[in-house]
Amino acid sequence: KGKVREVVDDLVNEINRGNPPGMENAFGSAGTFVWFETERGLVRGFYMGMIICFPMAFLMLMLSTSNVIVSMLAVISIGLIVSCVLGMCKMFLGWALGTGEAIAGIIVIGFSVDYVIHLGHMYVDANRAKGFIHRIDRFTYSARKMAGTVFAGAITTFGSGLPLFACQLTFFTKMGTLISGTIAFSICYSLGFFMSACLLFGPNGRVGDLIWIADIIGLSACMKNICGVDLSRVDPHKPEGLVSPHTKVRPAIVVSPVQPSSSSASDEKDTKVNNAL
Repeated sequence: KGKVREVVDDLVNEINRGNPPGMENAFGSAGTFVWFETERGLVRGFYMGMIICFPMAFLMLMLSTSNVIVSMLAVISIGLIVSCVLGMCKMFLGWALGTGEAIAGIIVIGFSVDYVIHLGHMYVDANRAKGFIHRIDRFTYSARKMAGTVFAGAITTFGSGLPLFACQLTFFTKMGTLISGTIAFSICYSLGFFMSACLLFGPNGRVGDLIWIADIIGLSACMKNICGVDLSRVDPHKPEGLVSPHTKVRPAIVVSPVQPSSSSASDEKDTKVNNAL
């Protein structure tokens, strides 16, 4: 449709150039052109939504995890999920980027964020709740606490898209395909790629936390000197008295006071009695 519109516009411009003065106002019009402008606006909105959604997703991940490294790994996972879903629609299903795809494409990003944000939050919460420092302990905690819940949620959401395949309208069947495909890729990348990336490249201790970054760049000292705010006191990822199983702790040597023996106690008692007499 775009090429047809370009040909018509070129033809109209050529006619206007050959018309006498005062008659250069010819224009091409058709009912299809009106719908073409609508489709072009939806496609433009799709690309604009992609540009807006990824930074917003990163911002929400930063607010929920308070860790830059975990948020970056989650955004990479989301990008891979969206690429696989849209690539499947183009390469294997032969879909063009039309109205249905433009509307549902933004929804794909929302479904893609769901699982990685829960797993990432549990990975960071392992330090806050249990004091786990090493990435192995935090990975294990996140997998045990959230993997089953995420998998159960994926089954129910995937099942909710199956009835749409029985619809007659093409829009609903495409929505069912996008929902089910997004959930399938999301569960694979969240439990497969994202958790593996956290196990291999995830942060240890406070590395990547916002408070840790503030300490590195000197923002904590600046806030304390200028505003009187001590950011170290509001660090949610700094547990007290909690130790990781992999942390080597030196055994403490406790020296108890020497208790006097029974014989020395009795001798002291006899001495006090004699002095009293």
